[in-house]
Amino acid sequence: MQISLYTDYALRVLVYLSIHQNRLSSINEIATCYDISQNHLMKVVHHLGKADLISTVRGRKGGLQLSRPPSEITLGSIVRHTEDTEQPIKCGKCIIKEACAIKTIIHKAFDAFYNVLDQYTLDCILQDYDKLEVLLTTIRPQHIDCKTTFS
Repeated sequence: MQISLYTDYALRVLVYLSIHQNRLSSINEIATCYDISQNHLMKVVHHLGKADLISTVRGRKGGLQLSRPPSEITLGSIVRHTEDTEQPIKCGKCIIKEACAIKTIIHKAFDAFYNVLDQYTLDCILQDYDKLEVLLTTIRPQHIDCKTTFS
């Protein structure tokens, strides 16, 4: 399974907020760091807030922060909230759907995928915390692309 760019952005936001837990972060600074459109990031942040993965503080001194410690946020919960996996395969009007087993097999594969992701937390992504902190707090020259650093 390939995760969507939307999920990729969500993971990047959560990593950024994990590294900067001691303060509120803005969408603008995260977008600048990763060279991502602020408009796209606003949609992702809104979704993460609805999923109670982050909390937002409005106003001039507002910003974003994790709603709970990284050790309590599983990768499975993140991906479930950002991917459309209710129906990984849509049989629609397919004439063989009554006799075809592929839907069952695909569902089992997705279950296995999520079972693995559920074994890991956001904390697991932060194993090289010091390096991540440097990469996410250093003002980067134009020629360094934050996107490729984490891809």
